[in-house]
Amino acid sequence: MISSWGLRGGVGNTSMLAMLGDALHAMGEPVLLIDLNRSDMLRLHFNIPFSDRHGWAAASLARLPWHEQAYFLEEGLWLLPYGRDARQGGGSHKDLPEDPDAFWCSALGRLAERFSWVLFDLPSGGGEFPLLRKRSDLDLLVATADAGCHVLLAQTQFAPETRMFVSAFDPSRPLSRDLLLDWRHRYGSRLLPVLMHRDEAVHEALAKKTNAYARFPDSAAAGDARALATWCMARRGADA
Repeated sequence: MISSWGLRGGVGNTSMLAMLGDALHAMGEPVLLIDLNRSDMLRLHFNIPFSDRHGWAAASLARLPWHEQAYFLEEGLWLLPYGRDARQGGGSHKDLPEDPDAFWCSALGRLAERFSWVLFDLPSGGGEFPLLRKRSDLDLLVATADAGCHVLLAQTQFAPETRMFVSAFDPSRPLSRDLLLDWRHRYGSRLLPVLMHRDEAVHEALAKKTNAYARFPDSAAAGDARALATWCMARRGADA
């Protein structure tokens, strides 16, 4: 199980997670993606209509079964959106009938019986879902190699299990190269050995309501998603 969150908004966490889900599924793995972010954007990477209002949080408010809100995308690949009808609550989950952090921790056992991979798209900042993050096999912080993320990283208290993934890396920018070198020295093994390069295919794919792995399989971003999926598979094998 992977919990993934952006150091701040706009670092590409949701795009990365959508591509990772497709890449793991292409390797024959049963995958469930769950959107815990109130922005409700993960669905737009899998051709769910803009107007669709279904989702687990919306079902919780309406006292409906959450599992009936999941979308069967294709055999072995499912998506559970957040739900637009739950967004009017503002900046917290306090209006939901049950604490989402505790709820999803309790649901992990049942989900693990059916899916090899459960990928959670968490809100940026890392301040929410602390129990779920602690229970995760991989708690993944996503950052871009820019000055803003560099400052925020210096102010971040890392949990022991948290790892870092660099997205939208641009090797043509000296600052990006310098920061990546510094982070490798500063954060050591906490930094994943794979990263995702900046690629306009990511934005082009989202404009088509899909992700770059599915829309542009020969793109750099798709190749990086395959590399990340391979690393995740190898890490799970090593931990077995």
